[in-house]
Amino acid sequence: MTARGKTRPCSRCQRNRSERFYTSPRGRVCATCRKKTRSQTAHEARVQRIYGLEPGEYEQLLEAQGGCAICGGTRRQRLSVDHCHRTGVVRGLLCRMCNGRLLTAARDNPEVLRAAARYLEDPPALRHLGPRLHQSKRTE
Repeated sequence: MTARGKTRPCSRCQRNRSERFYTSPRGRVCATCRKKTRSQTAHEARVQRIYGLEPGEYEQLLEAQGGCAICGGTRRQRLSVDHCHRTGVVRGLLCRMCNGRLLTAARDNPEVLRAAARYLEDPPALRHLGPRLHQSKRTE
């Protein structure tokens, strides 16, 4: 017993938690672990219902990709299941920036993305006008 009251270990995370983290005096799993389990279960059910991924396939795909399939970024939030809106085929897992902005702006058109890559690699202004610097990058 501590100065603040009784504590006991959670059977899932093994952390010593205060009594207030349990639903009853006989509870074994803390509120944090219960919430995490509920969230994972709901996510797995949603991914299975909407995208047809079987239990564990989301995690398998995440492990195979190692992060966002486009930018490779590691996640702070769950990655989105990207799919083709015409055919419904699941393409992979993407971060919210790539799925919600990049592919949306390109209208899921690979040619737009290729043109954007060419533009970044060989800017027309540099080719036709020569180097020009933005005001914030000029040295006076």
